[in-house]
Amino acid sequence: MSWTPNEYKAFKQGAMLQVVDNYDNMARMAVFNRIASNKKKLNIEKDLFDSKSARKRIIEGDNAWKESKKIDTTRHTKAQEAMKRWAENFNKKG
Repeated sequence: MSWTPNEYKAFKQGAMLQVVDNYDNMARMAVFNRIASNKKKLNIEKDLFDSKSARKRIIEGDNAWKESKKIDTTRHTKAQEAMKRWAENFNKKG
């Protein structure tokens, strides 16, 4: 079996992308393992991966089904703003 240069290039690129995918999967497994081992009350659907939501999104044709865990950042931004205001007031006093 002989390959054309384009077929060989595509094969080589696919092999490299497969390695990248493997590294990505290992990184995700490490994060999931850290969460699972350090969390006191673990809720798999909320803390790790919501498989019901992912299946629903696949059926609906959503290509971003892997991001099935919604992260709410409003509390984080409010806390950052409060810390910024506190730091400004602290610097005025001192």
